[in-house]
Amino acid sequence: MKVIGIFGLIGSGKDTAAEYLDQKYGFLHISYGNLVRELARQLGRTVERDDLIRTQREYVQRYGQSYFGKLAVEKIRKSKEEFFALSGIRRPQDVEEPRKAFGEDFVLIFIDASPKVRFQRMHARMREGDPETLEEFLRQDEEEKKTFGFDIVMKYVRYTIKNEGTLEELHQTVDQFLARNKII
Repeated sequence: MKVIGIFGLIGSGKDTAAEYLDQKYGFLHISYGNLVRELARQLGRTVERDDLIRTQREYVQRYGQSYFGKLAVEKIRKSKEEFFALSGIRRPQDVEEPRKAFGEDFVLIFIDASPKVRFQRMHARMREGDPETLEEFLRQDEEEKKTFGFDIVMKYVRYTIKNEGTLEELHQTVDQFLARNKII
């Protein structure tokens, strides 16, 4: 079994990298964001950022800091797949639970891109609840860094992928990461 955790700021390409791992290599893609979205919908809430943050905070307060990490680990353990891409990691507990559960079979990568590039990508995807202006995006970016403890999560990163170019370049960099680390 191999679990690749994918960490990065909004619009960096986390889910794009995970989807590539899924499509080309057969990794099962599990997204923390989708776990929260599913829960918000079950509660009759919107999938706008404020409702998602509220849902995430509510469940963390009710069930502990590791709630979503444990939920992701549970999904992985229930699956019969061998390779997993775990995207949308934001908080230290999102990393700590899979690290405890899978040890050396878990590796965390950081997908990085400039704020301007990330805003352009995010704006183009037109996801409900995304900020409309660069200023709003930058405020949200800073809020998320503080709220979720990005500095702590960065300490767990074993590999960084710079994603400033084309989709094909991102795919090539992911391929290189897999080859260098003898994952596939």
